[in-house]
Parts: sequence; C-alpha cells; structure tokens
Amino acid sequence: MTTPVQGITLTRTILVPPPQVWAAFATAAGWCTWCCETAVVDARVGGRYHIYTQGYNARGVFTQLILERSLAFTWDGDDEPPMRVCVLLDGQGRSTTLTFTVTVLGSLDARPGFVDFLERTWGRVLDNLKAVLEGERAG
Repeated sequence: MTTPVQGITLTRTILVPPPQVWAAFATAAGWCTWCCETAVVDARVGGRYHIYTQGYNARGVFTQLILERSLAFTWDGDDEPPMRVCVLLDGQGRSTTLTFTVTVLGSLDARPGFVDFLERTWGRVLDNLKAVLEGERAG
C-alpha cells in the first residue's frame, strides 16, 4: 500500500520580473529580506542551504536550478517531517507568477493538521515575499 502524496501548492502573482523572485530563493540576502534572520545559501545542484529565524532552523540541498525559471530543494525543518519544495516562476512582462509546492516525504500519521499548518504558514510567508518584493520595486 502506498502513502498518498501529502502537501500544498500555493500561487502568487508578484509585480516584479522573475530575476528578483529568483534571487529571493537563490541567495542568502534574498532569503533574509523576506523569510529569516540569517541564511547560508550555495545555490547549485547539490549545494546546501541553512536558514534560521526565531529559534527555527531549516536546511536542505538544492536538487534543481533552472536560472530564473525554477528551483527545487529538500526541506528539513526543526521537528518536521522531511519535505521537498519546488518553486516555479512564470514571467509575464514585468510580473511573475510563482507556484510554490511543498510535498511531505514522511508520514503524517502522528501529525494531524500538519498540511493545514503548512498552508497557513507558507501562505503568510509568501504574502510577505510578495509585499517585500513589490515594496522594493516601489522604493
């Protein structure tokens, strides 16, 4: 018996071109503008990242990078099952449609409500990404 795929997909349209959204995920400075206090990022296939914010750590390995189009990486956060994150960027003129997918790789049998937690948490974080990047454009 196989375990059903568990995860979320969120979409945001951000009013900046793809290179700015790409940098938010592919650079330490980018991560720190919208998501965390400190970050170490080696954006290459097989490269590692580590982000830290308010007592929470997440780390992983980049598994795919297509310049300004997509990124994929593993996500190992404190007290969470292992996950895979895929970020797709679709540039449309001066805006970017971001499709953000998180797939839980471990069992959630002991974690009822975890997928809802992911949707709420990442929803807020991606809303912040949008606000920060659009604010940079306006500033």
